[in-house]
Amino acid sequence: MVKRTGEVIMGVIGIVLSALFSIIGIVLNMGMNSPEVMSQIEEGMESDPNLQESGMTAGDMSAFMETAESMGSYLVILGIIASILGIIAVMTIVKNKKPVLSGIMFILAALVVGLGTIGFGFIPGLLFLIAGIMAFVRKPKRTETVY
Repeated sequence: MVKRTGEVIMGVIGIVLSALFSIIGIVLNMGMNSPEVMSQIEEGMESDPNLQESGMTAGDMSAFMETAESMGSYLVILGIIASILGIIAVMTIVKNKKPVLSGIMFILAALVVGLGTIGFGFIPGLLFLIAGIMAFVRKPKRTETVY
C-alpha cells in the first residue's frame, strides 16, 4: 500500500488557493457594482497626473472597469471548477482508492487554474500538476511470494 500523504497535502493546498480566486472574483464583482467604489476610482483617475499625461480618457476608464467586472465572474467560475476537480481528486486518492482517476482530475484542475487564469494561478496549478504526476507514477511495491 502506497501512502498518498503528499498528494493529499498538495491537493488540499491547491484547493484552498483555487478557492481564493473565487473570493477575489466575488470581491471584484462587489466592488465594481458599488457606486461609492466606482466614484472613488474615477476621482483617483482624474486627479492622477501620470494618467492625464498618458492620454487615458474617460472612455478608456469605462472600458477598463467593464473588463475588471467581467474578470470577476470569470475568476469565480474558474476557482469553483478547479476547487471541485481538486476535491474529487483528493477524495479518490485517499486510501489509495483510484489513483488514476485522481491523477486525471489533478491534471485537469491544474490546466483549469493554471491556463485559465493566464498564469496568475501558477502556484495552485503547479501543486495540482505535481500531485497528478505523483498519483500516476507512484506504484505499490511488488512483493514476491515464494512457495
